Amino acid sequence: MQFQPAILFAAATLALGASFPGSMARPDEGMWPFDGLPLKTLKEKYDFEPTQEWIDHVRLGSVRFDTGGSGSFVSANGLVMTNHHVALTTIQAVSTPEKDWVEPGFSAKLYGQEVPGKDLTLRQLVEIKDVTVEIMAVKKEGGSVEEKLTELCAASSDAAANLDAQPVTLYDGNQYRIYVYHVYDDVRLVFAPAKQVAFYGGDYDNFTYPRYCLDCAFFRVYEDDKPVDSSKWFFPFNPAGAATDELVFVSGHPGGTERSLTHAEMEFHRDMSVPAIVRFLEGREKQLRQRMEKDPKAAFALRDTYFGVTNSLKAYTGHLNGLLDDKWMERIAERDQELIQKSGKEEVAKAFDFVAEQMAALKEEFGGERVNIGAMMQKLEVVATETCADAKAVINQARFDVYGSERYPDATFTLRLSFGTVKGYEAGTTKVPPKTTVWGLFERNSSFDNQKPYDLPQQWLDAKSKLTLDTPFNFVCTCDIIGGNSGSPILNRDAQIVGLVFDGNIESLPGNYWFDEVVNRCVGVHPAIMVEALDKVYGEKDLVGELMAK
Repeated sequence: MQFQPAILFAAATLALGASFPGSMARPDEGMWPFDGLPLKTLKEKYDFEPTQEWIDHVRLGSVRFDTGGSGSFVSANGLVMTNHHVALTTIQAVSTPEKDWVEPGFSAKLYGQEVPGKDLTLRQLVEIKDVTVEIMAVKKEGGSVEEKLTELCAASSDAAANLDAQPVTLYDGNQYRIYVYHVYDDVRLVFAPAKQVAFYGGDYDNFTYPRYCLDCAFFRVYEDDKPVDSSKWFFPFNPAGAATDELVFVSGHPGGTERSLTHAEMEFHRDMSVPAIVRFLEGREKQLRQRMEKDPKAAFALRDTYFGVTNSLKAYTGHLNGLLDDKWMERIAERDQELIQKSGKEEVAKAFDFVAEQMAALKEEFGGERVNIGAMMQKLEVVATETCADAKAVINQARFDVYGSERYPDATFTLRLSFGTVKGYEAGTTKVPPKTTVWGLFERNSSFDNQKPYDLPQQWLDAKSKLTLDTPFNFVCTCDIIGGNSGSPILNRDAQIVGLVFDGNIESLPGNYWFDEVVNRCVGVHPAIMVEALDKVYGEKDLVGELMAK
C-alpha cells in the first residue's frame, strides 16, 4: 500500500527538485499541476482534449485527507470514496476494545447513523492563483518571500466561508501559487469492509501484484449538519471499468518525490541514509511486534502504528533496491551531464561538483559500522538546505532555463493529475495480467487452506455462490503515482470512476527517484468488485443505489 507523506523522516529527507529532462522523461510520466497539464501530449498521443469544464470538474471532485491520502466525491450527497488504509487512522480513533470497527468493518445504513471522524479534515481545491510575478518582484528587491506569501494567503482565506489558502512552491522557487481550499471538518464514516478483506494477504502481498484487496471506504461530508450538495462535481461509478490499453487518469495528492536529486545525492541515499532508515524501521517493527504479542491491549492500540511501520519498511526497502540498480544510476549521471552541456555554463558544472564534494564529506563523517541516524539525517538536511543552497539554486535555475514548465515539478502533497493506460507487464520470465478476478481470490484462499493471512471472513465464504466469479477485482495501469495518491480516483475520459488507487507494484517503489513505464504500475480496486461486494456480500442496497445514480 502506498505509504503516506507524513511518515518517519519525511521532514529530513531531500525533496529539492523539479523534473527529469527530456532524455529521462517518458510520454506518460509525470504528476502534473492542474494549471500546467500536458495538453499537447494528450492531444497528440490519445486524441483527447480536456475542456476547462472537464479540468475544473476533476479538480473539484477530488479531495485531500489531511491524515495523509486522497479521495473523491462519488455521489450528489457528499459521499466520498477513499481507501480503507487511508481511513484506518480514523476507524482506529473511533473504535474501542468493546466496539471495534477495524477488524469486522463498519456500516451506517441510514443518514445520521454515520460515525463522526475524530480530527479528520478534507480539503477541496477551489482556486489556484499564480503569484509568481509578485514573488519574483519581492525576490528582486531583496524582501521576504515568506512574509509576502503569508500576506497573500491571508488575503485569500476566509474562515467564515471555510476557505483556507496555502502557499505552493513549484520548480524549486521558479514558480509560486496560492492554493485556496474549501475545508470540510465534519466528515462521517459510512462504510468500511473488514480489515482482512481490505488488506488481503497482509504484509506478504503488500506492494505486490496480482492482488485481491477490497481496499475501499466511504465517508459522508456534512456542513450545517446536512450532507453537502456535491451534485456539480461528483464522479459517477462505471462498473464496467476501463479496457486494456484504455486511457485513464489519476487525480490525487502525491506526497513527495525526489526525482531531481543529483547523482551524488542519490549515491548518498543509496550508501548511507536509506540503508540506515531501513535498519531503524526493522528494529522498530520488531519492538512493536513483540509488545503486541505480549499484551492484547497494546495489540489493539498499536495496530495502526504497526501497519505504518511495516508499510514504510517495505517502501524504503524498495527505494534501496532501486538505488542499487546500476543501469538506472548511470542514467541519472547521464542526466546530470546532459543538463551541464545544455546549459553551457561553467557555473553549473561547478555547482554539481560542489554538491558531490559535500556528499563525499558526509560519507566520510558518518562512515563506519555504527551510524547515529538522527545526527546523520539532521546534518543531511543542513547540508541540503543551507550548505548546498546556492549550488542547488544554480542547478535548479539551469534546469528551469533549459526545460521550463514543460516538465512536471516534484510532488508536494498538492493536487496533481497523472495519466496512462490499463496495461499488464512482464516480471522476470512471466507475464502479469492487467486484472484479477473474484475467482482468483477464492483460488488463493483455497490454495492456502483458508489460513492467515489468506483467510476470508465467514461472510465472504457464505456469499461465494452468490458472487459472479469473473468479476474484475484489482487491476493495474501505467499512471505515475507515489505515497499520498492512496485513495485517488481512477477516471476515464468522461470523468467516471473506473478504479480506486490503493498501491503500486514492487517494481514501482524506486518511483521516489525515477519513473520506469515498462514495469511501474499503479494498482487499483476495480469498481465492479465494489458494487458486487456491497450488494451481494454486505447487502448495502442503498449505498449501491447512491453510487450508481448519475
